[in-house]
Amino acid sequence: MKRNYLLLTMMVVLSACGSKQTQTTGGTDTTADTATAVVQDSVAVETPSEEVDAEFEQFFDQFTFDKFVALLKNVSQEKAKDCGLSFIYEASDEGGEEGEVGTSTEVYGWGMEKGKKMDFGYELNCISDHGCYFYYQLDTSTQAALCFKNKDDADRFFEKAVAYGLVVMNDGYHIAEQKLPGGTVKVDSFRDYDIMAEITKPKYDEEFNKGYYVIHIYYFA
Repeated sequence: MKRNYLLLTMMVVLSACGSKQTQTTGGTDTTADTATAVVQDSVAVETPSEEVDAEFEQFFDQFTFDKFVALLKNVSQEKAKDCGLSFIYEASDEGGEEGEVGTSTEVYGWGMEKGKKMDFGYELNCISDHGCYFYYQLDTSTQAALCFKNKDDADRFFEKAVAYGLVVMNDGYHIAEQKLPGGTVKVDSFRDYDIMAEITKPKYDEEFNKGYYVIHIYYFA
């Protein structure tokens, strides 16, 4: 199976905060006032992060594996929205030399923004510590990937997949066309199952989806 990947890059914006020192002037102890100011500053710094985490948890609760399977079966803005993912871009080409198959890609995400134009598609800029994106690609084969900036987020989503029910054979994980009534099963053969796609455990990518923990999906023909 041909496994082509998009080269997607990310930009991370870092912020820094200063520190205050306790001062004593003219014999008057200002430690209490300074401590109050530090506490106030701490609240001002931490609150945005807490708000972002709360927003992510709301999104993550919405992003069930049932909805993800529905998206895999019918990739569209409507199904992506059901998952809590926003449309970022789509791109396609008609191929080069005669007989060469073209490529089309759709990208959706949370905590991500479209960056500058590339030879194919666009850069992806991560604007959250919990940023994630899904891409769906058609060429000589059909494949997709779900990419998380945060390792724990990727692992938690794969736990959703196992709880939903996967078919495990030869240490490989697979999504069946129909949801399994008894959850994840380990088998020696696919004869009793109609397999839609293979799904991989999250793995840190240092090349194609650099800086992200990636769950790959390879559709069965």
